[in-house]
Order: sequence, then C-alpha cells, then structure tokens
Amino acid sequence: MKLKEYLNTPFRRMMARNLALVMVMGVMVVYVMLHDSRRLYGESMIFSTMSTTASVDLWHRDRATVKQALAAAHGAIREVEKTCNIFDPESELSRLNAKAADEPFVCGDLLWEVLTHARTFYRDSGGAFDVTIDPLMKLWGFHSKRETLPSDGEIAAAKALTGLDKVEFDDARRTVKFTVPGMSINLGGIAKGFALDRAAAAVCALGINTGWIEIGGNILALPKKNGGGRYSAGIRNPFRKDALLGHVPMRDAAISTSGNYERYVVIDGRQYTHIIDPATGLPVADMDAVTVIVPAGKDVPPGVASDAISTSIFIAGPDAVAGWMKRFPGLRVLIVRGPSDRPELLQYNISPKLTL
Repeated sequence: MKLKEYLNTPFRRMMARNLALVMVMGVMVVYVMLHDSRRLYGESMIFSTMSTTASVDLWHRDRATVKQALAAAHGAIREVEKTCNIFDPESELSRLNAKAADEPFVCGDLLWEVLTHARTFYRDSGGAFDVTIDPLMKLWGFHSKRETLPSDGEIAAAKALTGLDKVEFDDARRTVKFTVPGMSINLGGIAKGFALDRAAAAVCALGINTGWIEIGGNILALPKKNGGGRYSAGIRNPFRKDALLGHVPMRDAAISTSGNYERYVVIDGRQYTHIIDPATGLPVADMDAVTVIVPAGKDVPPGVASDAISTSIFIAGPDAVAGWMKRFPGLRVLIVRGPSDRPELLQYNISPKLTL
C-alpha cells in the first residue's frame, strides 16, 4: 500500500469522521472562521478517478465561486484521466500506442503537454524516469498476473522495447513516432501530478487560493491557509500502517510518495514493487519509500515535478538527491530504505526531523 499523506487540519479530521456519509461523488459543506472574523464558505468533493480516489477541498467568501471551482477542478482531472488512461482503448494515449509504430501520431494539446514534461524528466533523471517502461510492467505481471519470474531473455526482450530515446518527437508538428514496434507509453508515474496542476490552475483562475487537491495520496496545497500559517502533511510509516513518521509543513507546494508496498506482485512467495529500474529491467529492491515536497514557482508545475522526482529518486537512490535539489531550490526529500528491523531514514531539507 502506498505511503499516505494527508493534511492535518480540523476540517480534514471532521471530514474523516463523516466519510461514511459521502457517496462516490460526495459533497460536504463547512464554514470556517478566519482570524479577522471574515466567514469563508468551504466545500469538499470526493470522487473516484485513475483507479484511486480524489478529493478537492476549497474555501472562498462566495459560495457560488466555490461550487464553480469544484466543478472546474473535477473537469480538469477527468480530462487528464480520459486522455491518459492506458487501460481505455478509446483514450488518446491508447490510440497513440496503437498507431505510433506505423506512422507519426498527432497529439492533442493536453497529451503533448504531459509528454513534454515526461521528456524533460527523462533527460534530467538520466533515464531513470521513463514513461516507455510499459513493456516491462506487462512482463512483471502488473497488467495481468503471472506465476513465475521472467527469464533473463524475457527481460532483455522487454528492455529492447523501452527507452524514450527510441521515440521520435516532432515539436513543430507535435507528433510521436515509435522507432521500435511493440513500444508503448504509460503515464502512470506522472498523470496524477499533472492532473493536480491542471486542477489547481482551473481553481486559481477563478480567484480561489485556499484549499488543497488530492489524488491517491499526491497532494497539492494552494497558496493560502485558513487563519494563516501552513498546512501540515502527515507522512505515514511504511512499516506500520497506523503510524506516522511525523508531520511537515507545506503551502503552495505539492507532495508525492513513491513506495514499494501499494502496488506490487507476489511471485514465488516474494513481493516485487511496481517501480522498475529501466536500466536493469528489474523491480527496485533496496528502497521502501521516497517522499518529496516541491514548492511552486519553477518553470515546471509542482504536482508533475513531485510525481516524477519521487519516482526518479526511488530508482536512482540517494545519490540523485543533490542534483534534484539544485534543479528545484526548496525541494525537500525523505527516503526510507533497508530492512524493517533496522531501516535507514534519510532526510534532506526536512524540518522538523522525523523519526521511525
């Protein structure tokens, strides 16, 4: 199960107590008082998306604006899901995967934007973050169950179908062409963060800057918090589902965790994480969790950056942290690795320090 981050506010605690009352598409209302006694209207929407759950929690003085913003955020997330869902044969991404080996596929604006981010992180990670990993995902049983370990030959064959350097991008025409038949792109490592950014942009365009958006544990906190100060993100202990490592403050930033225990397969009695190293073709075996917090303000939006960086560090290890911190000033990183009886906790720019 993936590391769970949640925002530790009175509203979130109240919402958790009443979660049983919320349907798949649920709406909850609450009024929140600021220090200057102005009344803000707050509303929360919860819905299923991207094989997980999303929640949008917003506050504003005008009730109609909040409702409009919730609808805008919901629409933005659904649009990303509709475009990037590899399991929907009608999605634009599925159509790309079906046609790009035969001829250049012309991308729509949204798909081209997310692919542009994927190319950036492939380059900046030295290939650790690679959206062409899908043939290896299939091989290891993440699309359909398998009972035995892949052979060295099977791994080598799947690796021959991966590598974003094997994909031709025409920036002028916005086309994608696979140079090797059998390649496919999977945006699961970046789509949630990208959807957070799109939803946040839609909300902020309507004048709302208080609240947060969450998709499957990826969270984007808007610039302002009710009553001032910062939101507090609780980071779960990967070895104890009911315990936290501690809390970290955040505001106008996104947080994402890559872990070895939410999505995995069990083969011959051993658990293998869904995060695969493109260089080896093997699931990463020496990491438990990587959490990153990326502040807004860079040329790359924080949601997509947090999603891609957490995956990249999970694959490349602690040696990759310094480069990412130089690229993203203000980046905070937490790494948990090692056996559960003597785990190692590495913290970079984290304050206050967390403990296992």
